[in-house]
Amino acid sequence: MKKYSSLKEIQTLISQKQLTLTDLLAYYFKQIKENEHLNAFNEVFFYSAEAQAKAVQQKIENGTAGKLAGMVIGIKDNICYKDHVVTASSKMLDGFVSPYSSTVVQRFITRRCGYYRPLKL
Repeated sequence: MKKYSSLKEIQTLISQKQLTLTDLLAYYFKQIKENEHLNAFNEVFFYSAEAQAKAVQQKIENGTAGKLAGMVIGIKDNICYKDHVVTASSKMLDGFVSPYSSTVVQRFITRRCGYYRPLKL
């Protein structure tokens, strides 16, 4: 799969049915797996990402998707995402599950981005 230079390019390919969000996720999952040695991600939400991708794909097909539909994002591990572990890469917060989503995460969800994963930055 080729590298994409912009969200607009991804959205165009999706609208032309040359790309699906599940294909895009598979590409990113493969890249993450191949580069595990970089230790860039604390956790990858494979199952929830796929479910979200399918929901966003359906909205794209229905013409009701948000402006950021198709965007794949990473969330720094000090930004809260409801019902997900947030550690800020610290042992002190090991096992802490956020009771809420931060404003930025909630806005991405509302705009139907697609995929979330915590990063070590």
